[in-house]
Amino acid sequence: MKRLGLLLMMAAIGTTAAAQSGKVVSATNFVKQKEFAKAKENIEMAIQHEKTKEQAKTWMVRGDVYMGIAESKDPNVKALSDKPVQVAMESYRKAMALDTKGALQKQLKNQLTFVSLSGVVINNAIDYSDKKDYASSLECFEISLEIDSIVEPTKKDSVVIYNAGWVAEQAKMYSKAKYYYNKSIDIRYNIGQVFVSLANIERTLGDTAAFVATLERGIETAPEDSKGIMVELINHYIYKNQADKALSYLDQAIEKDPKNKTYHFAKGSLLDKINKPEEAKQAYEKAIEIDPNYFDPWYNRGIQVFNQAVEISKKANDIPMNKQKEYDAAIQSAYDKMNESVPFFEKAHSINPQDKSTMQVLKECYYKLQSSHPEYVDKYKAINEELSKAQ
Repeated sequence: MKRLGLLLMMAAIGTTAAAQSGKVVSATNFVKQKEFAKAKENIEMAIQHEKTKEQAKTWMVRGDVYMGIAESKDPNVKALSDKPVQVAMESYRKAMALDTKGALQKQLKNQLTFVSLSGVVINNAIDYSDKKDYASSLECFEISLEIDSIVEPTKKDSVVIYNAGWVAEQAKMYSKAKYYYNKSIDIRYNIGQVFVSLANIERTLGDTAAFVATLERGIETAPEDSKGIMVELINHYIYKNQADKALSYLDQAIEKDPKNKTYHFAKGSLLDKINKPEEAKQAYEKAIEIDPNYFDPWYNRGIQVFNQAVEISKKANDIPMNKQKEYDAAIQSAYDKMNESVPFFEKAHSINPQDKSTMQVLKECYYKLQSSHPEYVDKYKAINEELSKAQ
């Protein structure tokens, strides 16, 4: 009886082991039938059991189950796992580690090749990014790069590397962002934008010196792709009131892109700011030459001339009351200068009829000049009406 009991117990053990192996087979079949809820149920039981949890096959099938969930468009299937790609890759890693004799290596590599080619991981990375779950997106991009390193070790997927840096930056995982951005620089992908992104990380971390040094390194490393880098430096030096440095980089930017109207306008604004009106005028006129319908330089040219009228008027107020003729002449000179500004403002208004600042200054000009310029009477009424509608 004792021997019979032992035999019965051994048979029970064999039956249990076979049952758990059957769970792996069932999970495989359910994947083929796209019944992922049942596949998941069976494989999760298998990875808990002593007889199957240390088998490479079990973990490989688990990877297949979760990759199927990741690939599915069915919301009910999607709901089976929050991070199916991550679980799938964790399972494939475990399978490769347990497959010490290499019996499943070819099959595993074939499956990872399929995953890589099908874009399942990348699509999930994009989905996470769209949902602003940048940390999960980074995990998926890193899995894609890991798969590439297994399937095709020499491959350098520049787009994935750059996007890994970008989502890491959005997730405020700055060390990883720097790592992937620097890899992008190494393979010279999107290099101008990468240096700007790296510099902005330094600025976010409070290191202004590193911010500037990174941008300057970008100009040296990729002079042919440094337009965006220069703009960052120009804006930085303008903000810091370091006009000479800002102008230096503006001149470099103009040399690289002489038809860029924005550079010429920015130079004009900066020269105006440091009281070099004649040079500013030339820069504005160059911007207008490039694009005659560019609002900003027309408006600023008007302001330049209008401000001259204001200065003449201020000086007129200092003329003693017993010098009436001198005062009248000064005021007339101020009005003449104001009248010079009108065509600039009118052109600006024709380009952007919604701009209230232009309407306000035109209203003032028309009002003050209408006695000596009868044509401004109707223009004053019209601009006043436009302004009242714009309120």
